[in-house]
Amino acid sequence: MRGSKVEPIRQSIQFPKKFLDKNALRVVNTIHKAGFEVYLVGGCVRDLLLGLEPKDFDVATNAKPEQVHKLFKRSRVIGRRFRLVHVMFGARDFIEVATFRSGKVQTAKNGVIMRDNRYGKLENDVVRRDFNINALYYDVHKQEVIDYVGGLKDIEASEIHMIGEAKSRFKEDPVRMIRAVRFSEKLNAELSHEIQDCIMEQASLLSNISPARLYEECIKLFQNEYSFQVYEQLEHYGLLKHLFKQTHKDAFIKKACINTSQRIKQNKPVTPAFLFAVFLWQAQNNRFTRIKKKQHSFNLAMMQACDETIIQQIKQVSLPKYLTARIRDIWMMQSKLEKMHPKKVQFLLGHPRFRMGYDFLVLRSKSINPELKEVADFWTKAQEEPLDSHE
Repeated sequence: MRGSKVEPIRQSIQFPKKFLDKNALRVVNTIHKAGFEVYLVGGCVRDLLLGLEPKDFDVATNAKPEQVHKLFKRSRVIGRRFRLVHVMFGARDFIEVATFRSGKVQTAKNGVIMRDNRYGKLENDVVRRDFNINALYYDVHKQEVIDYVGGLKDIEASEIHMIGEAKSRFKEDPVRMIRAVRFSEKLNAELSHEIQDCIMEQASLLSNISPARLYEECIKLFQNEYSFQVYEQLEHYGLLKHLFKQTHKDAFIKKACINTSQRIKQNKPVTPAFLFAVFLWQAQNNRFTRIKKKQHSFNLAMMQACDETIIQQIKQVSLPKYLTARIRDIWMMQSKLEKMHPKKVQFLLGHPRFRMGYDFLVLRSKSINPELKEVADFWTKAQEEPLDSHE
């Protein structure tokens, strides 16, 4: 495939306007008017074909990053491994624009891609993408999907196949293994036998990825409507231990993942701090038990256990400081809530992390700590009563 010339399949299709992001269309139109080749690409095209509303829209073009940057006042060139342009429409609202990549990459001795800034044509860019279903391009102006690799066929069959040889593609970028798992659950699609076998064989390669990059990937893995299924598949393929080696499945984790999925379905807010606090709770507890034998101060033992657990975790997946602070707050609040001290009720109800601490306690009472049901009921009732009743 990499060296051959293949005529693409072109399928005419008009997607519903309500599903097409206005900012993405502005970017495409601006680049098109400047005389460049430009397409919507990847997951957004895949989701549109499946009748899903895409969360992210990516753009691919033959314009170089510097040329794209000049077209948009509010844009920035990012990345070293592969340079991209983010066209900004808000603090967290941007459209990512990538230049067509060539088939050649610079790799380290272990096969991981170090540099990928050689540019090419559309047919070159196709084979640099990961899976067939993610290598579809949409020409907005001609209203047609362009398929070089059989992505349309795979979408129809609910299958996921790697572009090229899975073994070498996973070596190039081991993150593709956890992306494969996530796409499989999201799309209810079956991974090819080649992908399944290679993940089992090469799961340890995930340890080569920087903890900072894995943080972003973990957010995508678990903040969705299929969180627990993803967790189980990561465990099945031996990938979980390379993300959360301190974590072992229990009823609490299952309950929390399902709860996260339900909240997302109900359009309620979720935070990664909560789920990470759940994943690491047992490890923190185990450390606290050991430290408490030597450290008589409960609070000091708790803080030391929190710090040690988090330090071990960020060696695998980097967590921002604001996030680790919230995780500590959730953990430290548990003992305070369990005591149900009448004089502390009003203070705790007003704590900025009370709601997360309370939700954490409730899930514990419904899973690994049924003895806490009375405590959970106490705090449920406390929130229903006027604050001055506890003075």
